[in-house]
Amino acid sequence: MPLPFILIGAAVVAGGTGLVTGARGTMKINEAKEIISKAEKKYNEKKYILEESERKTKIALENLGGLKLNIWKNFERFSVAFEKIKNKPEFSDNLNEKFLFSKTELEEIKKISITAIDVLGTGLLSAGAGALVGVAAYGGTMALGVASTGTAIATLSGVAATNATLAALGGGSLAVGGGGMALGASVLTGAVAGPIVAVGGLLINAKGNDSIQKAYGVEKEVDEITVLMQSSLVYLDQLKEVSNKMEAELKKLFGLYEKQVGILEYLVNKEVDFFMYSNDEKRIVDNNIMLVKLLNKLTKVNLVEKVNNKDCVQINKVNGSVLESEKLRATIK
Repeated sequence: MPLPFILIGAAVVAGGTGLVTGARGTMKINEAKEIISKAEKKYNEKKYILEESERKTKIALENLGGLKLNIWKNFERFSVAFEKIKNKPEFSDNLNEKFLFSKTELEEIKKISITAIDVLGTGLLSAGAGALVGVAAYGGTMALGVASTGTAIATLSGVAATNATLAALGGGSLAVGGGGMALGASVLTGAVAGPIVAVGGLLINAKGNDSIQKAYGVEKEVDEITVLMQSSLVYLDQLKEVSNKMEAELKKLFGLYEKQVGILEYLVNKEVDFFMYSNDEKRIVDNNIMLVKLLNKLTKVNLVEKVNNKDCVQINKVNGSVLESEKLRATIK
């Protein structure tokens, strides 16, 4: 007769084991969900910070890009006034000459001005995302008048002209190492964009997953992408800082230029013969030349350059250019 009791006992034990196993399974499911939930929170917090940083950096670059185009457009005031002057000193091809333009320099100033006026007047900037960002980040390629194919942009028409101009604004075509029309995205997010999207999809698919191993895998992916996002944050912060610094200095230099070019315009309306100018009036011409040359130089400083195939913010180059501008401004009253 003891057999039924043994069976009952075995059933109780088996039932207890089942309850323990079930409890452990539930604990594992909850643990997996908690791991994924924490990973998702970490990812979303970092992603929000990165997106905010990118938004602010884009605004800074667009402001700088717009200022550069306005400066280039206003070079026309100088070139028109300067060309009215008769008997001015001969053009110099000596690069050490401080106060004289070479013919090449003057032609470049005129070309940049004409192109900037065209760009601002035809709505090309609204035709491609990131165009102003490209102007700000890669101003060094703004000889603009020539497309990456070597064809003069002025000889192109329609879509071809639009694409060539936007590619020039973006630092040249992709084929020659520039950002092309897609620069706005590449200069800001770079290689981090793809992994962010991939991990975001991974987290969506992982919800409700009861596998501890898969949860740990998701956690590892998130940890890796947040490291990459952090390095992108550093990059964006540096880019925003140098953009704001360059914009602040260019505003000061441009303000001084507008004042001096106004004086030059008044001078040439009164007298165009350089031989008739007093020393103070000749200094007005000199000041304008120095300002235009430095504005042209500053607006062509690349904020970002490729180093070992990686975009690097040119902090030292920008700081050096700003210091040079500050010193020159101090010499002009």
